[in-house]
Amino acid sequence: MITVTRSIAGLRRPLQFAASLLLAVAPMRGGLPVVSPPVLLAGVETNSAPFTSADAAGRPTGFSVELLREIAREQDLKIAFVVLPWTELLASFRAGRLDIICNVVDTPERRAFIEFSATTALMQGGMFVRRDLPPIWKPADLAGRRVAVPKDSRAHLYLQRQDWNVQLDFVPSLSEAVDAVHNGQSDMFLATHLVAANLIRQRGYHDIVASELPLSDFDYREHFGVQPGKSDLLARLNEGLLALHVNGTYDRLYVQWLGALQPRQLGFRDLEPLLFPIAVFLVLILGAFAWQRRILRRVSRQAEALRVSEERLSLVLEGSQDGFWDWNLQTDKVSRSPRWAAMLGYTLDEVDPSRKGFASLIHPDDFPIIKSDDQAIWSERDHFSHEFRMRTKNGEWKWILDRGKVVARDPRTREPLRITGTHSDIMARKQAEEETARLQSKMLETQKLESLGVLAGGIAHDFNNLLTVILGNTALTRLDGQLAPENAARLDKILTASNRAADLCRQLLAYAGKGSFAIGRLNLNDVVNETARLLEVSLSRQAVLDFSLAGALPHIEADPSQIRQVVMNLVLNASEALGDRSGHIRLGTEVRRLGGGGLPRGQPSSNLPAGDYVCLEVSDTGSGMTPAVLERIFDPFYTTKFTGRGLGLAAVLGIVRSHRGALTVTSAPDQGSTFQIYFPVALAGPDLPLDKQPPTAATAVASGTVLIVDDEAPVLQLIMDSLATGGYQTVGAASGAAALELFRATPGRFACVLLDLTMPGLDGPKTLQAMRAIRPNVVGIIMSDYSEQEAKKTLAACGAAGFIEKPFTPETLLRKLAEAVRGARQSNGGGARR
Repeated sequence: MITVTRSIAGLRRPLQFAASLLLAVAPMRGGLPVVSPPVLLAGVETNSAPFTSADAAGRPTGFSVELLREIAREQDLKIAFVVLPWTELLASFRAGRLDIICNVVDTPERRAFIEFSATTALMQGGMFVRRDLPPIWKPADLAGRRVAVPKDSRAHLYLQRQDWNVQLDFVPSLSEAVDAVHNGQSDMFLATHLVAANLIRQRGYHDIVASELPLSDFDYREHFGVQPGKSDLLARLNEGLLALHVNGTYDRLYVQWLGALQPRQLGFRDLEPLLFPIAVFLVLILGAFAWQRRILRRVSRQAEALRVSEERLSLVLEGSQDGFWDWNLQTDKVSRSPRWAAMLGYTLDEVDPSRKGFASLIHPDDFPIIKSDDQAIWSERDHFSHEFRMRTKNGEWKWILDRGKVVARDPRTREPLRITGTHSDIMARKQAEEETARLQSKMLETQKLESLGVLAGGIAHDFNNLLTVILGNTALTRLDGQLAPENAARLDKILTASNRAADLCRQLLAYAGKGSFAIGRLNLNDVVNETARLLEVSLSRQAVLDFSLAGALPHIEADPSQIRQVVMNLVLNASEALGDRSGHIRLGTEVRRLGGGGLPRGQPSSNLPAGDYVCLEVSDTGSGMTPAVLERIFDPFYTTKFTGRGLGLAAVLGIVRSHRGALTVTSAPDQGSTFQIYFPVALAGPDLPLDKQPPTAATAVASGTVLIVDDEAPVLQLIMDSLATGGYQTVGAASGAAALELFRATPGRFACVLLDLTMPGLDGPKTLQAMRAIRPNVVGIIMSDYSEQEAKKTLAACGAAGFIEKPFTPETLLRKLAEAVRGARQSNGGGARR
């Protein structure tokens, strides 16, 4: 026999020449030369072990190669082997350059150019994929996948008949198909389980596994193939194959090459040498053998099922991003998955593989949780689940969900022997829960402030009506020049108490965000300096005022008197916090750019728009406040030794809210307190001098009839009496509907209409709108305990000529009425001239 391990190009002609030469020198037999048989070229696939391959020296080897060699010896054939990749091998055979092709599968497409011998081996085929791909359970899962396949191979012909919508990546040989899948160039390949397992094992690939999709119709029935028409050669191959089966050579080669990977069932010939010695025990031996085979198959199935189960578990854990741990309590060794350590930033080598290594990473505050669960486990509770914080490699704390189960206990003591479980990273969930709790707390706080603001506004509204009556009647009584001196003194005390009550009402309205403001552009440094000078005599002698005011501070839009009240309240609170101890009170201003969103500990709303803000900071070195006190310092009338009196900070909060700002507080016992207030930077415009006061006009005495509308009878009577002192005639109405009826009856009778802003049914603005529909030039003045700034939009909508804020004195009422009437006449006159 001749072995050829290189290309067959130009090989046949030298072989034919060698045969002619041998014929010329051949010995004579019976007067005729002895003719040697021709050399047959047999094609062998390069890398299809254990069927065909080339050894380290390049020589052909494998089950099919050795089988053909034995057939050649049996049939006196001369064979030369040619080792080629599959695509070249098949092309060479079709071109007639090969006489025999080894290890070829019989398919309908190949019968046109190959005649097949009897079956040499039968192998089941399958699909092999990368481990990181999603599982393939059905043909639909193959859509779009790339399959590495040698052209015109059994796998190629099989895929052509399937409707799987896959993409074929042609490669020269099966070994290169395996490499393509490993390198990620393709997703899968098809081959016999035997050949594929051998190639994967030889290359040391661990990322390629058998697919879950069964291919029952994909098998490899191996044959020798010959050129069409060479029936004599085909017959000799079949005769030789039969002879090898009879003399046991086939079985020996099968066991040698394939038995270790795919065992064959024992046959009669295997037992024939032992039949006579063990004839008596034949039945027992056969029974034991059958039982053993069943056990081995069962074990094999269980091992395969275990492998698949472990593979699926690994995929599930990888998909869930959970870490796995297994604690052997007898050895105190903890086995962990790489993901367990990776979620904390460690590698497995960096974590002590014991319970102590785990405990060293637990947050100290969370140890009671671990200890409680450990006690429960020893009390025969099998399952547990708890949440705690663990230290990451960079020193941060990460929230972990630990779930475990006792999988083995001592049967005598019932103590746990082995516990397994998983770790899940729940940091994102914890952060979301904290954010939700913060937003909910902020929402409840805002609702509380709004509710208290509504309550304060309602109280101030009713209280102002009472103060209007008290102040007005007191002022009217003082106009009586025949009062005794002691009565005049009493009236002065009533006025003083009433004005203090009016101040309290203004604080209530400030807390409700409805205070009376004179908004203008001002420099916060000027207000701080002016207020500090006023406070020097009121501060504790132990207090030292420190100033840190930013230069070139931009202006804000604010009411100077309201800002003074804010500064006074905060500085006086700081002074009280110092008590009898010496300390410092710092007043600072600066410009800060905020990016929008929330401020830590922001009041009343930390969601300020992005932009520039002027920040006023008042801090002290006093006693500080506990968290419980901080929770309540903005509650109306809440007071402690160090946090001011009555509505002080509540009024500050209302003022800040009305100026579209925010306030933050930081404090701790014996650490002092710091208040920071943010005001939006004002747009360009004229400044408002701090000492600017509204011009005072002399009380005018006029004539005409004024329609007065107020649902409070004492207030209505007071206004009528006050206007009578100024020479006006008055008509009163207790509701908007009644006033509208009076006005509709004689619309030209009334020189002016005074209306309360809020009344049951038809309120003041709606009543005035209805009157203007009847007489457009009617002069209407709105009265309210709210500020003019608060009611500005309402006044513009109803066309009011003026506004009077409660409580007021008769002098103020007459002056405001005269100004509104005069302004309305000038406006109407100007309109006529145009």
